[in-house]
Amino acid sequence: MYPEIIALLVAAWMLATVTESICNPRLAVPRLGTNPSLFTLRKWWARWTWAKYGHDHVRRRYEQAKDENYVTQTIMSDVLVIAPKYLNELNMLPESKLSSTAELVERVMGQFTGVDLLLRDHLSHDICRGPLRKGLADLVPIMAQELVATMSERLNQPVSNEPTVLVAYKLMYSLIDAMTSRVFVGKEHCHNKLWKNALTNLPADVEITKLTLLPFPRFIRGLLAPLIPRRNRVFRQRAEVRELLFSTPETLAVTKEPSVLNFFIESGKDQNPDTITARLMILSGAALHTSSMALTHAIFDLCAMPEYIEPLRSEAQASYSLENDKWELSTVQRLRRLDSFLKESQRLSNARFLGFNRIATDTIKLSDGLIIPRGTKIALPGGAMRYDAQFYEQPDKFDRLRFYRVDESDGGTTNIQQDFVGIEPGNLTWGNGRFTCPGRWYASAMVKLILAELLLSYDISFADGQTQRPENRHYDMDLLPSNTQKIVLRPRK
Repeated sequence: MYPEIIALLVAAWMLATVTESICNPRLAVPRLGTNPSLFTLRKWWARWTWAKYGHDHVRRRYEQAKDENYVTQTIMSDVLVIAPKYLNELNMLPESKLSSTAELVERVMGQFTGVDLLLRDHLSHDICRGPLRKGLADLVPIMAQELVATMSERLNQPVSNEPTVLVAYKLMYSLIDAMTSRVFVGKEHCHNKLWKNALTNLPADVEITKLTLLPFPRFIRGLLAPLIPRRNRVFRQRAEVRELLFSTPETLAVTKEPSVLNFFIESGKDQNPDTITARLMILSGAALHTSSMALTHAIFDLCAMPEYIEPLRSEAQASYSLENDKWELSTVQRLRRLDSFLKESQRLSNARFLGFNRIATDTIKLSDGLIIPRGTKIALPGGAMRYDAQFYEQPDKFDRLRFYRVDESDGGTTNIQQDFVGIEPGNLTWGNGRFTCPGRWYASAMVKLILAELLLSYDISFADGQTQRPENRHYDMDLLPSNTQKIVLRPRK
């Protein structure tokens, strides 16, 4: 009996694999990297070669023929890599033809972990771009309060004045975790273990669920998903957080302290505690992941180029003193040298090696006749574009003042593309066109606040003898900082 069942499952798997191969969009462009071949018989070998060599292949191809399109196999699927010259044309397309949200859900298999809630509407996007951005003046002092308390706890200050050696990524993650939790769910809930555990586990649980289901054909994933413990934990912990935030009907009410939870309730567009909880967790998890990486990259760059520390510290001290030693939104906004430093750090260590990720929700015909079939995933080679002299002068050089602009009152430029949150040609850090990252103003304020406070309070360095920053890690289409590199923090007198 069992051999027959196994044989039936194998036959079904092979049939589904062949069917998916036949149904995949066919593109009239060359292929970069290993070809999965007919019926995707070499797909896993293609995935492995992408994981090992894909980023190098993309950079070399860009240097040789940056105006040509090609398809490449990533960990998840085939991706059509579009030349930068098409970016403006693609930006003009509506979401009914080209969707970033649908691509994200597809990439993380969000239909199995509730991330597909983002497809329902644009409320999460609107909250980040509207109330969260407009509320930063009230939120920054609250963020600063939480930051100082967390630094004191994590770094054992002021009890000890001894140097502290910590893993950089873990420290940056903990600081952003504390601030994001306070901003998203308020003082009453931000330190609760249920919330903390759920928020910490969510990104890894979504990723492990995706990788567990990846080897199986699409038709069977829905049957297997409920058997995955990490997937089930997502929904169990989400239910626990929902009970925490909305323990009684009266809790669907606005509290005095501003928070993203309040913003959702005030909008009146979602009165369902279950979906509000899901939105909060998805947004919080995204903020934690991307901001922690950006901050860690910046810390590594500072440690590798310590000559930049004192000018940035002096700027932070001057701005801080103007507000009577208080952190306000205006204090953070005056940190223009730090703003430029962070933008340059992200330029050279952009989290999205392949950026502008979209999926064609309808067949698209570009101006030169290229047909992009419905269902095609597309991206631009952002990791290669950042080294293109067409976009940046001396692109291989780290120039901390590359994007520096003096205050407009001093007669300087007002080109907002130079700001950390700005989107200039060649920059895919925040996305591009419709639905660029709506939380970038919050992320910018948070990262600048943390880095400025660290500079004022500590001397930061690698361990004695180390002068070079660790190499970045490649993970599918992403570029990640080292998660093991340690730094030394010495309290300043």
